[in-house]
Amino acid sequence: MDRQDNNFKARAVREMFCRIAPYYDLINFLMSWGQDSRWRRVAVRLAQPERALALDVATGTGDMALELARYTDSVVGLDLCWEMMKRGQVKLEKKGAEKRVDFIMGDALALPFSDNSFDCALNAFALRNVADIKLFLAELRRVIKPGGRVVCLELVRPVSGIIGALYRFYLYKIIPILGGRLSGDGRAYRYLPDSVDGFLSIMEFRKIMEEIGFRQVNHRSLNLGTVAVYVGVK
Repeated sequence: MDRQDNNFKARAVREMFCRIAPYYDLINFLMSWGQDSRWRRVAVRLAQPERALALDVATGTGDMALELARYTDSVVGLDLCWEMMKRGQVKLEKKGAEKRVDFIMGDALALPFSDNSFDCALNAFALRNVADIKLFLAELRRVIKPGGRVVCLELVRPVSGIIGALYRFYLYKIIPILGGRLSGDGRAYRYLPDSVDGFLSIMEFRKIMEEIGFRQVNHRSLNLGTVAVYVGVK
């Protein structure tokens, strides 16, 4: 995918998330049956952020950044959509965490940070939305220090069997209706199952992490294998 295609997808993704920003948290909670916060807690623990300078890429409304702020006073949340981060700022103020988290606008494919800047970097549900997965991972690896961890939380492509069939039904039949009715944006929630179904398998993604140069690549499966947390060390 060339730069023009990358820019087109970035604009489309930004516009989509800006449209659904007012409903994003509620729909995430309902779609995950209230489990999305638990998945983030697992991801943060795997990042080992104690007393670290932590980066949350595609921070959205800041839930991952807030979880990181429980462990460290130095968190940067980056996103393309200011509408999402505005809602995150309200959360920070309610939790008294506004001094521990800084939100900035930026492109995940060209992170505005120097090499070896952060102790760890995380992202939640961002992998399916970036235009160039290898460049995204390379940027994450570039900005963390040697020995630092990159942790990616993502939905998993449905597999065969009963669980896979039920998962596919939920993705394609329930989520578009639920998300579309609550947000008024059916297109965004038809995009979601297509993006999950078209994404890499767990082993394919782990292989790419290794090709980028990550060591000790591993993953943890959650929610009957429908969610994965990937970990790589620089």
